[in-house]
Amino acid sequence: MKISFLVRDLCHMGGVVSATQNLAGALAARHEVEIIALRKVRDESYFPLDPRVSVRALTDLRKHSPTSDLDDPLIEVFPKVYPVDPAEKKPVVSRLAELRLLEFLANTDSDVVVSSSPRNTIMLSYAKGDYLRVTQEHSMPSIYAKYYQGRLFKAYHSLDALTALTPEEVESIGKLVPGVRNRLAVMPNCVPAAPVQSKSTNKVIIAAGLLKENKNFAAVIEAFATVVAKRSDWRLRIYGGGTEKANLRKQIESLGLHNTVTLMGPAAPVSPEFSKGSIFVLPSKREAFGNVIVEAMAAGLPVVSTDANHGPRNIITHGEDGFIVPGGDTDAMAGAILELVEDDERRARMGEAAVANAVRFHEPASCARFEAILHDAFVRRALPTTATAQVDALGSVNIEVGTLPAEAHGAEIACRRVGRNPAEERFAITPGGSAVVPWHDGLPEGTWELSVCTSDGNEVPLTVDGYGCDVRDLLNVQLPRDTGGPALELLLPHRGDMDRLRIRSVVREAHAEVDALAVDTGTIGVEAGAWGVTLGPGAVLEAVHRKDKNRVLSFPAAALEGHRVTATVSCAALVAEHEGPEQIWDVWLRPASGADRVQVGKLSTDVLSPISVFTFPRPVIRILPDPSRTLLAKVGRRVTRTLNGGKPAPRPVSKVEIRPYYTALSQLAFKTVDVEP
Repeated sequence: MKISFLVRDLCHMGGVVSATQNLAGALAARHEVEIIALRKVRDESYFPLDPRVSVRALTDLRKHSPTSDLDDPLIEVFPKVYPVDPAEKKPVVSRLAELRLLEFLANTDSDVVVSSSPRNTIMLSYAKGDYLRVTQEHSMPSIYAKYYQGRLFKAYHSLDALTALTPEEVESIGKLVPGVRNRLAVMPNCVPAAPVQSKSTNKVIIAAGLLKENKNFAAVIEAFATVVAKRSDWRLRIYGGGTEKANLRKQIESLGLHNTVTLMGPAAPVSPEFSKGSIFVLPSKREAFGNVIVEAMAAGLPVVSTDANHGPRNIITHGEDGFIVPGGDTDAMAGAILELVEDDERRARMGEAAVANAVRFHEPASCARFEAILHDAFVRRALPTTATAQVDALGSVNIEVGTLPAEAHGAEIACRRVGRNPAEERFAITPGGSAVVPWHDGLPEGTWELSVCTSDGNEVPLTVDGYGCDVRDLLNVQLPRDTGGPALELLLPHRGDMDRLRIRSVVREAHAEVDALAVDTGTIGVEAGAWGVTLGPGAVLEAVHRKDKNRVLSFPAAALEGHRVTATVSCAALVAEHEGPEQIWDVWLRPASGADRVQVGKLSTDVLSPISVFTFPRPVIRILPDPSRTLLAKVGRRVTRTLNGGKPAPRPVSKVEIRPYYTALSQLAFKTVDVEP
């Protein structure tokens, strides 16, 4: 197949560039592979690239190049789709590069297009081509800049596959964007085998990376001060360049380590330098993966690393090929280094283990891993993604997804509960594409999202359009059911966020279904069906304060014919308990003295959100002033007016409005609200 990787450029020394070039080279053994760069600013990449991989730069920013685009006015124009850092004074990626990328995405003959950066992922989401869309996250989306993070999370939904470097990061992204959990996979960076390996005899400790604050090289210098105080014949070499170089030099001088610690500067490739050392140290505060860890291990170096989320712990096997030490603990780091310094045999043994364990990140393993991810993505593409859902006369939901491909026979409808109490239920799909979610013992209470899931674990979410949910017969379902089971079992299929097919399931052992409210200025009459309960002595309707559950107003309830109940709520009682600006009272039925409460609400309906659908009169009750306090109130207002520089004091509230309504959970409630006099 033909695979295209999208990168900003190959002209900087970074782990993403290295990993992308390595994976492209690994795949080139069996596929046609190209790298599409938005810009080119130097003649050669810092890292070696397999000659079988072709590279195309969409804009050429080299002055000396015969194909230079520097004279094109769009080079100075900011892009319209590609996210721009608000701090940018001049476009890093121009409108010209953006237009050429969109043209490429619209016309490429690639089978797979892979984005290696989050901003290119956003661009990929706009693409119209018929190819597999894949993105590789090389960092932690949870810490991405807010100016593009939201757009990126939305873009994830248009992808066929999404990879992250570690299981922890896959889990994190799944929590951030639950709708894409079915297409997430772990894909560590591809790191080649080392051309030369350490003999473990040189008394040299190596550290490498960008010299910036997060990489925390100050910690390894501090730890080495302890090491060299005990073993003065050892040396520390730090490879890399960056903004922290001056600070590190000052630290080295202040600790008197100028004869034993050397800032070596950048090295590309850096792998050959690792063979000169015997121990590698990674002191990072945060490390999504850590290519240099694998590079050092491949060169035969045991690694001492901080437990920086999340990369090191997914690469190093503690005590076998290196040590993981707590972040911020330089004493622990120094102790781990000394263990290796002072035990030649153990150091050599752990170095051999490091070489063996690094193999899982080399080209063959990485190629096989990525091909498996693409295979699963192609399988998912063949699965049906749209559905219809029809409620039958009994209340079961009949789902149609269309004929399944032969390789998907045996697939099931996976229903996953949305919210804090996750759960999963599955229902068989016939080869013709039909499934039934039964009204009885089908789905426990909650809102459920539906997907098609194959026997080998591939899964796609189901979507519906505005005509996809037929709930006509729901209104004819006879409730309550006389089956000896729960008083209320009801399934309501509907279209949710991102057009996802959802089913709301309501299961109640007992319930009071409101039939009518009779509202006037003095009372609110409540008439409801009492399902699964029998009224006895002391039956009352209770209004429970939303915030203070100990505040309860009780109103006598009486039984009517046909398992029905009625009660009259006093508006004066609600107003007497009112404390501005508003209060909410949730309504329950206590069928007998000492019996458990039963929720009063509107659940036997096809209305998904009754809070904004059912409306009732809102009586306004005037509060008469207390005659004994009238004179005191007048004096108080005069004093307040004087203190306010002559401005009149606000008058006390003299009216309260009572608002009956159904909550988001379909429970009957009363809200009392201050009304301006």
